[in-house]
Amino acid sequence: MLTQLSRFGKITKLRVQAIRLKQITRFFMKGSALEGTLRGGSLGLETHIEIEADEPPEKIRHLIEMGEQTCFTLQSLLHPVPVKTSVTLNGKPLAV
Repeated sequence: MLTQLSRFGKITKLRVQAIRLKQITRFFMKGSALEGTLRGGSLGLETHIEIEADEPPEKIRHLIEMGEQTCFTLQSLLHPVPVKTSVTLNGKPLAV
């Protein structure tokens, strides 16, 4: 997301002196590895952004909106995507 914020800020020539971004992602694991029921997942994502800029709040809000809309990882979490896995074992396909 920081990459997208920086990119959009440059494209739109915003006067941004600094952007600091901190993301916290929490995960869980439940079930049993021995029983084959082990599952993991996400409990959510928190993003904290600090900006120093000589721009009005509405332009910074727009910057954040565009950063969120163009962040590949965030959008993948918000909108499930198809996942395909293929495996080979000793050079031969293994059905999973």
